[in-house]
Amino acid sequence: MEDAILRQHIADYDRWKKSLDRQFASFNDWLQEHFPNSAGARQVVQQARALLAEDQFTLALVGEFSRGKTELINALLSHTYGKRLLPSKPGRTTMCPTEIFSDGGEQASLRLLPIETLGTNTSLESFRRIPQKWVTHEFDAQDADATREALLKVAASKSVTPDEAARYGFDRRHLDGKGNLVQIPAWRYALISLPHPLLAQGLRIIDTPGLNALGNEPELTLSTLPGAQAVAFLLAADAGVSGTDLNMWETHLVPLRQHRGTAVMVLLNKIDALWDDPDEDPEGLLRGMRAQVAKLLELPQESVVGVSAKKALLARQQQDPALLTQSRFSEFETILVQRLMEHRQKVAEHRSLHQALTLMADTRDLLKRRLNSGRAALTHLQKNATTSSEQLDELAQLQQTAREQHKVCHQELLTLKSSHRMLARQRTSLLAPVSSQQLQLLIDDTSRALHERWTPLGLAKAIDTFMEGVDHQLANLEREVEQANRLVDAIFERSSLCNLDSSEQHFNISSFRLAMRGLHRQAAQLRRSPQLLLARRNRLTERFLSTLASEVGRLYSQLISAADGWLDQSLEPLKQHVQYQKHLLNRHVIKLTELKQKTQTKRTDLRALEEEILRNDSALASLEDLLRQSAAAPQPLAPAPRASNVTPLKAPATQ
Repeated sequence: MEDAILRQHIADYDRWKKSLDRQFASFNDWLQEHFPNSAGARQVVQQARALLAEDQFTLALVGEFSRGKTELINALLSHTYGKRLLPSKPGRTTMCPTEIFSDGGEQASLRLLPIETLGTNTSLESFRRIPQKWVTHEFDAQDADATREALLKVAASKSVTPDEAARYGFDRRHLDGKGNLVQIPAWRYALISLPHPLLAQGLRIIDTPGLNALGNEPELTLSTLPGAQAVAFLLAADAGVSGTDLNMWETHLVPLRQHRGTAVMVLLNKIDALWDDPDEDPEGLLRGMRAQVAKLLELPQESVVGVSAKKALLARQQQDPALLTQSRFSEFETILVQRLMEHRQKVAEHRSLHQALTLMADTRDLLKRRLNSGRAALTHLQKNATTSSEQLDELAQLQQTAREQHKVCHQELLTLKSSHRMLARQRTSLLAPVSSQQLQLLIDDTSRALHERWTPLGLAKAIDTFMEGVDHQLANLEREVEQANRLVDAIFERSSLCNLDSSEQHFNISSFRLAMRGLHRQAAQLRRSPQLLLARRNRLTERFLSTLASEVGRLYSQLISAADGWLDQSLEPLKQHVQYQKHLLNRHVIKLTELKQKTQTKRTDLRALEEEILRNDSALASLEDLLRQSAAAPQPLAPAPRASNVTPLKAPATQ
């Protein structure tokens, strides 16, 4: 069956990352062998490898109850298991937000966070670091009964009083009642680790079901969804956009699209319901539905696709290509692949990868220049050496020139060390606007304002004031960044040994400012939700504010980490360039000295210089091979010299 669109591309993406990682690992080994004094360069390579190791492609599913999100997951994962993996009975089986991934092991596991943790202000991210708070079940994913028994636990519910449900932030209108009690999920969050090929290759699926579940967990809207590379909003094809669907779209997904730049697709699931009426044209009905939904949600029509997850799952179970085609599941996978390719392009353009690949190319070019200069010098000596004394004079002059160049490199390194210390001293003033103290001042001011006036209007004003203060701090940071970038430009301009572009080393915080502004607009939209708009001061409103402050703090931490990495690495390309050139010159001087000591007769022994050339040639060959392994390798920063255009260190004597 030709149903492997997504699997093929995820496998290809995984191979690309692993190939690039092997390339960087080989370059790291190359540096250790051919350039032992390259700790800074190896750190650049390790950062690139860490980026590849941590990268994942996250698909988040959003939609009201009974929209078929769980069945969609089952269809995605069915190729390996050949059966319905997750329980998908109608009702409240999907009330608990669920994250499905692979931890790299063969053992499947389920971790559940009790609903009682909603009684605290502690974030989901914080609870991830407290394993003892979770209930863990291990099971055999190949055993259908054991798997079903384990995963049915996700659907567990419990009876509580309406007041207790309200304390946890639940809206009673969305809960089932039974006498004086209401039903709420037994679990706040579920983590499912499965040994599945798609998941092992980097796919992560997050099911964020129901308006009540999203509204009750602000972290999902403010942090989890913006972190996803693809978000699918599920609707029922036979019902279109209901009032709760529209509420969810406007509250949680419109701010995500407009202010965080997240690509959101809309899936009209259960299109098989359109097949039942023999008097209607299902294709025409679907086209009309897609056009109507696209117009209502203000989306391009190609972002709205119809699928039948149930029929896709059945088709894969029964190996029925015709039914699989009829389910249109490949259209969903195609649009998902587009998101995957966009994500791959962003990863390929990441500064860490670019810096490591540029480092490889620049090292290769330096080695070529040194090798060709050595070859030219060797050829000159072989052609022009007639007597031992003349040969010694030639060697002495070559040696003197190499030493002078080595001295220039040494002086350049000393200057670079001084420049690096100067740049490091900028850290305090650079990061002062986004220090934890400054953020805490904003949080304290917001808390005082809310304590004095806890109303929906007071909440709105407090959020706006808080985020405007954050934006002001980032504006101050941006001015400091401009000064630091000018200092980097000056350092590169002073260097006489390298033509690297300093603008590629500039620090840029525009993405952080956009993320903060998007967070502000998301928070402004979210606080208009009924749960918060009608709420008194309770756990939900406190958790909302705590989540907002925590998300700002998380972005600040990322920014500070990025700034520290930049301060440490911005001069590394220049430093590596000069260090490696000095290393090659040092070896060249040693070989010339050995050659001079061996020259005793009219016949010159040039083996020492030949050995250096052979060693450099071997090193260059292995490095060239590394660079050929990746199509993502950048072009050399400058044309590599050829033997014919390299001037020897000492020009041939005029005839």
